[in-house]
Order: sequence, then C-alpha cells, then structure tokens
Amino acid sequence: MPKHHIAGTAALLLLTAPAAWAEIDARTIWIDWQDVASRLGGTLTAASETYADGTLTLTDVSMAAGGDGAEGTGSYGTITMIEQDDGTLRIEVPARVATTGTTIVDGETVEQDIEMTYDGTDIVVREEAGVRTYDMAMDALTAVMTTQNEGPAAPTEVTFTMSDVVSTYRSGIGGDPDAFDQSTTADGLGLSVSSRSEGETVDLTYALTGLRSEVEGSYGDAPTGSVVGLSDLGVTYAGDISHSGGTLAVDGKGSQGPFSIESTSGAGELTFDLGDDSLGYVISSTDIDATVEAPGLPVPVGFSLAESTAGFTLPLGETGVAMPFAVALSARELELGDTLWGLFDPTGQLPRDPATLVVDMDGTAVMNVDLFGDPAAMARLQGPPGDLKTLNLNQLLLTLAGAELRASGTLEFPEVTPVPEPVGIIELALDGGFALADRLVALGLIPQEQAAFVKGMTGAVARTVGEDQLESTIEFTPGGGISANGLPLK
Repeated sequence: MPKHHIAGTAALLLLTAPAAWAEIDARTIWIDWQDVASRLGGTLTAASETYADGTLTLTDVSMAAGGDGAEGTGSYGTITMIEQDDGTLRIEVPARVATTGTTIVDGETVEQDIEMTYDGTDIVVREEAGVRTYDMAMDALTAVMTTQNEGPAAPTEVTFTMSDVVSTYRSGIGGDPDAFDQSTTADGLGLSVSSRSEGETVDLTYALTGLRSEVEGSYGDAPTGSVVGLSDLGVTYAGDISHSGGTLAVDGKGSQGPFSIESTSGAGELTFDLGDDSLGYVISSTDIDATVEAPGLPVPVGFSLAESTAGFTLPLGETGVAMPFAVALSARELELGDTLWGLFDPTGQLPRDPATLVVDMDGTAVMNVDLFGDPAAMARLQGPPGDLKTLNLNQLLLTLAGAELRASGTLEFPEVTPVPEPVGIIELALDGGFALADRLVALGLIPQEQAAFVKGMTGAVARTVGEDQLESTIEFTPGGGISANGLPLK
C-alpha cells in the first residue's frame, strides 16, 4: 500500500475510527480520527481547533504519510462537528478534497493527484450501548485521479463516480473497541480511464448498477513500527460487494491500428478477505456478452459467457513458514458467434456446444519474501517468491468441441529443488478425444500423421474404459520418478 494511496483514501477512512469508549462528543471523535491516521502510518492534524457552544471547528485539516520512496499529503479544508440536542453529532465536510502523492518506482518519479468532490453529504454519529454508528449519505461522489510518470509511460486520468450512496458504519461491535462493520448501497458506480501518448490512445468506461456491500473486521493492535504495506497495518476484514449489472466499453488506437471492446453483464459479486496470513478475493460475473474488434481480426468477434470467475488467495506476512494460497478460475458455457466459427470451421465439422474451463486448486508455500509488506525485497526478487509445499488440484475441467478433460489429485513437495519434484497422484480422464482429433484432421488443422502418433501414444499413458473414453493415474514418487497406471515413465 503506497503511502500516497493512504493519503488518498483518508477522506473516507476518517469516518471509520474505532470507538474510544467515551461519551460521544466532538473532541472525542477528532481524537479517534487521529488514532486511525496513526494506525495507517500517517499523521492527521489541523491548523487550528476551536470549540464553542458544542461545535468543534477544525481548519486546514491535513494528513501526511511517507517513507520507502513514497510521500503523500491530503488537504481536507475545514471540518465542523456539531453536537446536537438528541445526543448525536453532525459532521460537515468540505465539498472538495485534494490529495497529492509522489512515488519513486525503479528510479522514476510517479506523481499522483486526486480530487474528490461530494454533493449532498449528510453524516450523523450516534452511540448506543457502547456501539458507535456513523449514518452517511451522499447524492454523488466523484474522484478524479491524474497520474504523471517521469519516464515514457503515458499520463493517465481516472474518474470514479458513485450516486445515491447510503452507508452505515459501526464500531465497538460485541464489546470489542477495534471491531467494526459497514453496509453500503449505491444506485450506480462509474469508472472512466483515459490515457494519451504519441500515436497511442486508450479510453475505457465501466458502469455498474444496484451496488450493495457488507464488510466486517477489526483494527487489531496499532503498528509498533513504520507502515510500509498491508502486513504492517494489523487490520483484518472480510466482505462482499454485489451489483445487478454492468457495461464496459474500450476504444483505443495502438501501433497496429484501432481496437475496441463492447460488453454487457448481468449480476456479479466481489468477495474479499484480509486475514493474518493471507489476502484473498473472488470476482464473478454472469450473462456476459461481448464484441471485440482488433487489427489482427478480419471481422468483429462476438462471444458470450454464462459465468466468469477469478479468485486468488495470496500469502501475507511472515516468511520462512508454510502459508496458504489458492487459485479459482472458471469460464462456463462460452459460446462463439457464427462469424468467428465461420473463419476456421465453415463446414461445421466441430460441435458448437458451449465450452467450459474450470481450475480450482489450493495448497501451501514457504514464502521467501512478504508480497505485501516488503517492497524493497520484491524489487530485488529474482525467481519465484516462494517454494511449494503442497498442492491440491480440486478440479480441472475442460469441455471443448465435444471433448471433455477432467483431472484431480494431491501433491507434496518435500524437498526444495531447482525443478520442483512432487510426490503424489493425479487422476486424469478424457472423453471424446479421438473424435476431436479426427475432426481437426478433417479441417486440415493438424496432419493425419500427428493425430495417428498421438492416438498410438495414449496406450502408454492411459487405459480405455469405454468408447472413446480414457483414464490415467499419474504417480509421482520420491526422487523424481513418474509412472502412468503403474508403468514407469521416468
């Protein structure tokens, strides 16, 4: 987490301070905000603090963070906290917030400016039975981020918008002053990206509707040293964000010519989890329809997907011990448009059934570097960041043109070797493989001799269990040995 990103998000984080278990008043809330800033490795200050008649006025509020080649500052103007007769606290924030950040990446300076504007903001803080609640609403939120690189990379402008935002944030959940949760809804979210350089342009717009999110977590103990990345924060959280549909449009021009992407999708979801030893997320979308035009394609290419999923669990924190990881990828019921089919199968040799790819695996690895807590070590890294210890292939499924491949198994890696030497068993099954090979020969995509050679070799590594159905048990033994159905291969 670069320090200028901390400063850039502070405008929202200021509203999510943990409870201090004191009677709710303006000065207590201000102290809590400063505590949150400190936990994020920064400092939150005001040029002056004036309290009179139940109103705390903070002028020229700013946040600063820096270190390890990154510096960030945020200017929040004047913030007013008004204690109300019903025991609640109303917070008035400026309509505009500006932050700046500078990061040195590989010796080059990257400057980032963020301007956030709020329309129709309403923030009220209340406390009951030790639980502090922020009720927040905004008619609109807009954030414009401009990035300028010292090197040849093109400057980029990103605009982020949200409309009709309603959010409830609670701290002090279950008697734990560091525990929090937050629920948010928004009618719409928009993202636009524009990049320009000599001879190359990219314009991207992305929009979602019907957003809902639920998050819960804990701030944990305050960091004792400098905050460089996620591993230093001590924060844990989990949640999900869902939407009812989305659209994507990309238009650009590169060295080979113009290109474009147009797509729509149905409901989707993002789930995320930051724990003590891992960072995980899963992104899924449904009912995807897309059209792609690119210089290498003679005609526009259209395709659809019933579901697309991408999920990763990445090790976090301590090095030298086994840490969990996971990968989950899927593309279900992929259908290509008739125009694309006509390019390589005009006679209809191949079955045009929807294709599916599913990869689901997890395991453990001993990390040599903290992926999110040691940027200097990551910059020096040569080779993989860790060594595999276990790998569980929960599912591999590929259905394509009438054929289906399945695989599962469990492997261990007891020794660290230049080329990993697993120990364990992988089960494989293939249905319709020979028929697919014959169709590819008929299309002229592969020579008859190569297809015959492949069919002949299957007898050495697979057993026939039905008509055009093959199975194989691949066993990896200590010392690098490999066998297929008991027949030694290595």
